[in-house]
Amino acid sequence: MIAFPVVPTAFAEVRVFVQSSNAVARVNYECTAGEVVRAFGLDVSVDTGRIIGISDYFRGLSTAENQGYGIFPASFRDNMTLGPGNNINWKASEYTPLAVMADAPEDTLAGLNSSGVTLEFGGLWDPNVPEAVPRPTGTLCSLHVSAGTTVTLKANRSRGGVVLAEPGVILDPVFIGAFVQPPEITELSLTNGLLSIKFAGGELEMASTVAGSWTATGSFDGRFIESVRDTAQKFYRVRGN
Repeated sequence: MIAFPVVPTAFAEVRVFVQSSNAVARVNYECTAGEVVRAFGLDVSVDTGRIIGISDYFRGLSTAENQGYGIFPASFRDNMTLGPGNNINWKASEYTPLAVMADAPEDTLAGLNSSGVTLEFGGLWDPNVPEAVPRPTGTLCSLHVSAGTTVTLKANRSRGGVVLAEPGVILDPVFIGAFVQPPEITELSLTNGLLSIKFAGGELEMASTVAGSWTATGSFDGRFIESVRDTAQKFYRVRGN
């Protein structure tokens, strides 16, 4: 009989979660026990409105000076070229984590200005420089939404979901969504000369012209009422917290 050594298997739990912050959906990650993630393939969806923008993502190689997941495979392939001295312009406006539909048509969400986006984040660093490894917690990006909505996350299987850098580790990723409220006026009504404004996501401001200047009402509680009898026209907006 031949005895085979038993190879111990480690288990890991990586959290990927949405945080509502300054009226945007921040997509964060947390390695709970010192795991190192190599890549994230994520589907992010909203149940109301649209995802209208993406920002706050790291670009390029992870180094001792700046760590993060700045390699976006499809976007790198399609948009990045070597410049003088074999340098890469990581700041190119076309370089984003948004996945390309043609790569996996049946497993890629529609993208910006729709109810869902598929995102690709990879990390590339010098294995001889421990300080270059991405931090165990951080923000992958911020997503801007058109209306108050619940933002949900799940693994995109075609792009590997959450991939660890270490072999022999069984990963149990956890995905946690959140409700995100951008600044917006949600309802207007006029009764007996009283204008009632319902709003969310910040402080209500007013102005005599749409160009401003804007004056704070001091109201943050979601409802503002004032008399509009014999007054000039006014414009209202909500300024984010």
